[in-house]
This record gives sequence, structure tokens and C-alpha cells, in this order.
Amino acid sequence: MKVIANPEAGRGRGSRQVAQLRRWMEEHRVEHELLITERPGHATELAGRAAASGARRLIVAGGDGTISEVANALVVTEVEMGIVAIGTGNDVARTLNLPYNDVAKAADIATGGRVRSIDLGREGGRFFVSSVGLGFASDVVEQSNRPGWLTGSAAFFVAVHRALRKLRSIRIVLELDGAARELDCVSVLVQNTAYTGGGLRIAPEATVDDGLLDVAVIGPIGKLNLVANFPKLYRGTHSNHPQFALYRARKVRVQTAVPLPKMLDGDICGSSPLEAEIVPQALKVVVDHE
Repeated sequence: MKVIANPEAGRGRGSRQVAQLRRWMEEHRVEHELLITERPGHATELAGRAAASGARRLIVAGGDGTISEVANALVVTEVEMGIVAIGTGNDVARTLNLPYNDVAKAADIATGGRVRSIDLGREGGRFFVSSVGLGFASDVVEQSNRPGWLTGSAAFFVAVHRALRKLRSIRIVLELDGAARELDCVSVLVQNTAYTGGGLRIAPEATVDDGLLDVAVIGPIGKLNLVANFPKLYRGTHSNHPQFALYRARKVRVQTAVPLPKMLDGDICGSSPLEAEIVPQALKVVVDHE
């Protein structure tokens, strides 16, 4: 079994957890080949080679970004992807009810669990597992990806604090399945999963097998008001707030007056406009035991 591992996941914590995974595989006598990622995009290359060599199932050990890279190689193939989530955000694992930062439990499921087909989103030439967005969401990602020693929630909140300095309202044209409207907002997120940002349940009704994208728009809101509503965002109880709007569509287009950075699965990739569509049943993932 091929294991694609990112030791830089979780802001460098991953090396220890990759070593734990190697020990677990050896102790449980799982024949495997450990493939270490060395640069951005490398996981996609490794997964593509594994698929071409006839692999039936492979395991990815990393964060949401590494999972996304592997998914881009396995889309619409018969290769099954097991997940050992060892990243900072772990929103994919949350959505699929998989363990995160628990190597033994995750490895047990990844090697012996059942398979479920899930949807993916597609934006430009890339597929996304969790989300694509712009505005405040992209600003947070830019800050999160800066070098630092903090991990987990602490790193996220520092990134939020820095991104709040740039918080501003932007005018967008939001097109949902061909129907367009103009909106003012501070952020727009096109979600395949319910979660973003390491546990924010931004699209509480989103599921990964309904053939739809969930669009979360945060309207013009002040810094203090936004921060005060973070507890609701974590619980997914923000939908009754006047500055939060949720939509659903198969195809989504977001236009801005000036190009703005786009975030896709925790990485900055290009700038607006944003054009996303759902790709139903595009990826086979290993979830839990029967």
C-alpha cells in the first residue's frame, strides 16, 4: 500500500506523526511504501504515479492541503483514498467524521474501513475537497501560511487577528446557476464541506454527496461584530444573523471590480473571478468500518 506523507503538515508537527504512522504500519504488518512529499504539488505527482501503477488504495498523511493535492490526482478513478489527518485545520476529517491528530485510530480506518464516494468542487483547473473563496477568507489563509511556531487554534487566531486589519467591504456579482445578483460582503466561501478554517461550521447544512455547492456570504460587518460571532460560526448557528447568507447551487461565479486573491483548500491560487462547479461522486474515500 502506498502512503503519501507530508512531514511539514501541522506546521512541522507532521514529522513525528509520520514516524508514528510508519511504526503502526510495521507493528500491524501492513505492507507499505512510504512516499514523502518534498514541495508543493508533489503529492499530486506521487498519487498520479501510484494510480498509474495500479494501486487500489493509498493513504495520505497530511493536512487539508495535502489531501486536496492527492484528491486532484485520484478524481474519477477507482483508487480509494484513506486519510490520516495530521494538519492544522483538518476540516476534511471533521466533515467525514474521521479522527484527526490520532494516528493509530486514523490508520486503522484508512487500512480497513469501508469506501464512500463523495463530491468534489472544481474551480479553474483544480478540484477542491473543502472550499474556495475570497475576501477575508483568503486574507486569513495568507496569514496562516506565514512561517511561525504556533500550531492549531492558536495559529488560526493569530492569523484572524492579522487579517482583521485588512477587513473591508467588497462589491461582488454573485451568479448562482445563471441567476446573478450584486452584493456587498467581506468574504464569500464556496463550500463542498460544512467546515472551513479549522472547525468553523460556515455552511452547516453542507454535505459531500448532495450534488450541490453551499455558498456562504458574510455581508458588511465590523471587526468586533465578526469576532463576537465566532462562537456561533463554530457551532453553525449563525444563519439567523442578518450579515450571514447561505445559498446553494451547482455552478457559482463570483466577479469583483478588481482582482482579489482566491483561496482553495487552504492555499492561495490565483485571483478573481471565481468560477466553481460541483462534480458529483468524483472521489472514493475510506471512511469508517462497517
